Amino acid sequence: MTMRTEVTSETLQPNVCGFILAAGRGTRLRPATLVRPKALVPFCGVPLLTLAASVLSEAGLKDIIVNAHYQGERVYEACQQLAAQHGWGLRVSCEGRLLNQGGGLRQGVSLAPEAEHFLVHNVDIIVDYDLRSLIRRHLEADADVTCLLIPGRGPRSVSVDIHGRIQRFRDPSHGRYTFSGIHLLRRRVLDFLDADSEAPDIIDAYQRALDAGLNVQAVIAAPDVYWSDIGTPGDYIRAHGDIVDCSLSHHTLLRNAQAEQSRRRFELELRGVACSGALGLGRELHVPSGSQLHNAVLWDYTSLPRPLLYADGIFTGNDVQPPAPVQDNRRPDPRIFTTLNIRPEEATLTPLRKQGSGRLYQRLAAGDRSWVWCAYNPERRENAGFAAIADFLCRLGIRVPEVKLHLADTFELISRDLGQNDINLCAPQLHEQLLRQVVEQVAILHVRGDQAVRLEELPLQKGFTKGLYDWERDYFRNNILDALLHAPQLWNAETARDYCAIRTLLLQQPLVPIHRDLQSANIKVLDGDVYLIDFQGMRLGCAAYDLASLLYDPYQQYEPGLRTRVWSDYCRHVHLLSGTPPSADVLHAAACQRLLQALGAYGKLWLKDGLQGYRDYIIPGLNMLVQAATEASMFPGFLAMATATRERALDALA
Repeated sequence: MTMRTEVTSETLQPNVCGFILAAGRGTRLRPATLVRPKALVPFCGVPLLTLAASVLSEAGLKDIIVNAHYQGERVYEACQQLAAQHGWGLRVSCEGRLLNQGGGLRQGVSLAPEAEHFLVHNVDIIVDYDLRSLIRRHLEADADVTCLLIPGRGPRSVSVDIHGRIQRFRDPSHGRYTFSGIHLLRRRVLDFLDADSEAPDIIDAYQRALDAGLNVQAVIAAPDVYWSDIGTPGDYIRAHGDIVDCSLSHHTLLRNAQAEQSRRRFELELRGVACSGALGLGRELHVPSGSQLHNAVLWDYTSLPRPLLYADGIFTGNDVQPPAPVQDNRRPDPRIFTTLNIRPEEATLTPLRKQGSGRLYQRLAAGDRSWVWCAYNPERRENAGFAAIADFLCRLGIRVPEVKLHLADTFELISRDLGQNDINLCAPQLHEQLLRQVVEQVAILHVRGDQAVRLEELPLQKGFTKGLYDWERDYFRNNILDALLHAPQLWNAETARDYCAIRTLLLQQPLVPIHRDLQSANIKVLDGDVYLIDFQGMRLGCAAYDLASLLYDPYQQYEPGLRTRVWSDYCRHVHLLSGTPPSADVLHAAACQRLLQALGAYGKLWLKDGLQGYRDYIIPGLNMLVQAATEASMFPGFLAMATATRERALDALA
């Protein structure tokens, strides 16, 4: 009878050696990795390399190899410091050129000739798992490869049969599990690496070993195991939020760092800093009282200049300078060119037709690639929240221009270039089809976004209140009735009574996240798909306000039948999402309210800002106001005011 040997921590050495893959350039995490190698990027205030080495040491491994290439000297110095500080047996395999994971392992294992097995830990993986048990299962099964797989998250490219055995490592059609970046291999498996490649892929070698009949095992983590892949800036920031409520069982250093993050956040809040969303906080931060941090990571010694909203960004430990003026001669930060992998001299900048308050938009092009570059003034709070809201909408499944890069320290954005077409420039016969796409997207925002926006503490603009509705009313009265027509008497007692009824009806509606400026000019069209833009003014309000902006648009003046059909389609989508749409009466009231704001803006932009083109939309806007008040049928005093204002404007603008 064969006796089974129990695997204990004493039997692990010298059979098993740790290996931290830390040589990559971290290009997906740029521009943060332009400042330091990815291995030294902090997570919860602790460098990724330190977290990986600590958990391998905690698993009983006395020898750990670290491969290094990009900014390799800094990785080497960090390993020396960690070895001296903690007594960890760290050895560095320096690569003259990047060898990929397979090539890095093939070179690095020569530093541990006595080891038969290697526990590999990608430096950009954070996982709370009992690695001792993983080693034990690998050795007891006499496995050649053992991979820790993650269910329900990540790309899910690994397929597994009904017995839990790996079938294919790259099987996007049938994959249900994600390769975690934690794996054990026997030395001989490296023979399956492509001998003709200097930088082979270890996953290809694993697949060849599996196909050759070697013992390749899968260990599937429990669904609640904490795991994060620190790939992109968005992944990196969100990981700091995901870990907040996790109960960590096996990663002692990470658990301590988690507790320290809570302490630092509480300390900032005591100093008058509003904290929301996912936060990573370093040591010795200077954040002025009155600031808000949302979905942001601040490395050690970061100093912020003013009490502003700092959202959806990584601050790499420098003194952030006060916002530079948003002027036509402004040029992109040099890190943008490096991150996009283009040379500044080959790039061209072309001003875009649509600009915004405190924002400069230009098309950045190089060869056959192009993006939209935006420099913004964060003193206007809605500008500072744009990247965070864009990320939220993308994850909600709403089509918006994806933000490719956000330099939160210089207040610049790079987003996908959607071209110049909006609904205004599309053929009229396409309008209904495009509007139906829009209301499907907006229904998602109103129904699914309602709960999500509260859970994420999204930094929205101040919601609709009695005061904001009255500001829109006064915008119309000041710029149309007073400044343009010199007829303030048109807003009489009957008008005021009906306006109060409109405002009360809207205030009685449920509050949901709304775009707030959903007019045709803010709907881009690319390859037949619609995309929402200019959503930085998003706030909580009445859902019908968005539909009023869309359907009672002075730029388009849609006919009543089309409005009715598109409105019905919106209501259908809301019902399909298990929501309750507003009534048609609320839509008509919201149209009256929205058109007061739009007309006030046209008058102000023409008369005060000298933008002559907005004069042309005053009569169409008043026509739409009369239609909306007529369809409402409950506000005769308001309808009389709208009709009289239109007649007077026709004479004044003739």
